[in-house]
Amino acid sequence: MADDVASAADRSLMGRLQRLRDWIGGSRWRSVSAGAALLALVMSTVGTWLYLAKLTVATNVPTLEGALDAFDTGDLDEARLRIVHMTQNGSLSPNEYGGPLFVLGAVKAAEADGQWSALMRQSQYQIAAKYLQEARTVGFPPGREEQGNYLLGKSLIESGENAAGLEVLEHTLELSDGDHVDLHLTLATAYIHADPPEYTSALSHLDTALESRKLEGEFRVESLLSRIDFLSKLGRYNEARATLQAAQQDDLSAARATLAAARIDIDELRNYLAHQLDPSHRPEKLYKAVESSIQKLDAVSPANEIADEAMYLSGVAKGLTGSSNQAIRQFERVRKLFSSSPAGIAASVAEGDLYREKKRNDAQALTAYRRSLSSLDVASAYRNRYLPLHELRRRMLAAHTDFLVRNEFAAASTLVEQLSRLLGKAKQIELRANTRRVWGNYLVGQASHGQLNAKAMKREGRLRLRQAGVDYEELARRRFATADYPDAVWMSAESYLMGQSFSSAVRMLNEYLRNEPVQRNAQVLLRLGQAHLALGEVDDGILALEECIELHPQDAAVFRARLDCAKALRNKNQVREAEQLLLANLHGKQTPDSTEWRQSLFELGHLLYEAGRYEDAIDRLAEAVERDIGPRQARLANYLIAESYRHAAVEPLAELEIAKTANEREVSTRRVQSGLYEALRYYEQVRVDIANSESVTQLDRAMLRNCYMFKGSALFDLGRIERSPQRFKAAIDEYSNVSTLYQNEPFVLETFVQIANCQRRLQEPIKARLNIDQALQLLKQLPEDADFLASTNFTRSQWELMLTEMREW
Repeated sequence: MADDVASAADRSLMGRLQRLRDWIGGSRWRSVSAGAALLALVMSTVGTWLYLAKLTVATNVPTLEGALDAFDTGDLDEARLRIVHMTQNGSLSPNEYGGPLFVLGAVKAAEADGQWSALMRQSQYQIAAKYLQEARTVGFPPGREEQGNYLLGKSLIESGENAAGLEVLEHTLELSDGDHVDLHLTLATAYIHADPPEYTSALSHLDTALESRKLEGEFRVESLLSRIDFLSKLGRYNEARATLQAAQQDDLSAARATLAAARIDIDELRNYLAHQLDPSHRPEKLYKAVESSIQKLDAVSPANEIADEAMYLSGVAKGLTGSSNQAIRQFERVRKLFSSSPAGIAASVAEGDLYREKKRNDAQALTAYRRSLSSLDVASAYRNRYLPLHELRRRMLAAHTDFLVRNEFAAASTLVEQLSRLLGKAKQIELRANTRRVWGNYLVGQASHGQLNAKAMKREGRLRLRQAGVDYEELARRRFATADYPDAVWMSAESYLMGQSFSSAVRMLNEYLRNEPVQRNAQVLLRLGQAHLALGEVDDGILALEECIELHPQDAAVFRARLDCAKALRNKNQVREAEQLLLANLHGKQTPDSTEWRQSLFELGHLLYEAGRYEDAIDRLAEAVERDIGPRQARLANYLIAESYRHAAVEPLAELEIAKTANEREVSTRRVQSGLYEALRYYEQVRVDIANSESVTQLDRAMLRNCYMFKGSALFDLGRIERSPQRFKAAIDEYSNVSTLYQNEPFVLETFVQIANCQRRLQEPIKARLNIDQALQLLKQLPEDADFLASTNFTRSQWELMLTEMREW
């Protein structure tokens, strides 16, 4: 039945539609009107839907105002999401990016506040600072300028750019009116974290914040405690105690008041001890106050939230009052209970200082320092009220200096390797280079004073100096674009030169001249000449030294340049030029007290000796000895004087051989005797000097051998002209000393020959032949690879031939 009703309804509807169509089709006007009405209906429907769609889309488009509202309500994720949608649709013009950048920077700064890691916190603030700096350049959103500058300054400070952050915040404060408590507190914190802390500026901003009624409750108490610390650090102890009394009226707990009072007493005692003029005077009142503080601090329970600070301050107080052992135990306890806390880090450093200063236990000190430094991630992110960054740096550098002063170079080097994060890589390299330079100079100096294992010590010292040269060179590369670059290059060259790496020294000295043609130029040319000479590049060395002399005639380095250039010219047999340079030094502005003047006098005597001007050489060398040229050079000068006298006797000795009259023979004899007597005196003086010396060099050993040989030669000549058997016997004694002291050296063969000659003069041919036999026997025993020409005038075969012939005489 229901189906019948539906079918009837359909037929009725179809009938009505058919009648309507028929009615419309019956007239053309009615057809046009109906079509227009239907079209209008369709268009209105489409228009309505388009309007609704547009309205919906417009409602969901993110706006800057929505992002700012989300940030203000603390919905950081929503604020960031809205900004992302705004920037992705590409509808923003360049001038409209200030708002989105501000929101992103503000969000990142808010997130940084919640980071527990100092490194992550600093990294987040760095990102926030970049966003906010860009936003500031484009323009902060209207009404957000002060907030943007505040967040920018804070982000810069927290990211390690303290000076830039302070500048932004101070500028913001100048341009704004009103009660800016947060701004003043942030500025106070920033000035405390400056390097070094600026307590006066911090106190000024803190006092301004404390004047505001907005600062109340726990925030006010914390600010008052900070004020107490600032006043105490400034030495205004009475004001600090007065502030403490005021803070106790603002609900400051008794335990925290105890800590504050202890800090004041400790700071006052520490300041007194640092500036104490009379060590015997003891301020009993101050000591009693600190000792009373120790009792109160030790009474704080380890479970108390301030236990770490109480225990640390107790250790500091015990150290100041002379109880070093108790202080060390207290710091160890703090370190073990609160290892990564600010108090634990400060305790480790204090423990190291006590081990180093009071116990001289450098190993324990270094272990303590390493513990504290290992907790440091980035220096700019370091925050510690007990041990500020500048104080940590000062104490580490003081420890390093102390190690160097006590010649504990290994400890100093170990400490330097821990300081990269604290000081930065460049400063660490500089400290390492300085340490190795001082270490190397010390070892070379000790070796020159005749220490045991002098050769090994000198070798190690030069190695340290070369290592210092490498470090300074690395430092120079890191400072290439700075004003410190030439200094680093210079120190590298000097270290290479002292370490006898002469080719590296030449390279760095030339690099210096390319980059700094004015300062230190004369000194560099002097060192360049010395390095070339050490490498055997004589012409290049002379060229550099002559350039130094010609271009810088008034510089003090010229005197050394003349001296070294004269030595080089002497070795090239250019006696006249060398003499002129040495005379220029002696007749110049320097006084006889200067090292270069006395060295020039000695070198002039040496030059005249080698030129065969023996009488002039004797005068100059004798004067040099009188001028105190040093024990080693005085020894060499005396030896050269002896040689000059011996050589000066050669000419009258030859004249004596051809003298025809008694008068000529008498004159020549007196001249020979005078010269040889003086030669004998000086030879003996040199021999005694070497025998009494604590250290003997290779040159000393050669001079000692020659003293025996030439004394024997002089005595032999005197025996001939005086016809004295005693002289020949004395000559035999001198030659015998050589054969006894140097039994396995080729030149000993010469002594046997000379002894045989003396014995023939004594009419003892058998003894003479026996000495020749001994010489032949020694010749067979000498090693096959013995270098005969190094110390004698003959080869092995020539010696064998000559000795065989002499045996038949």
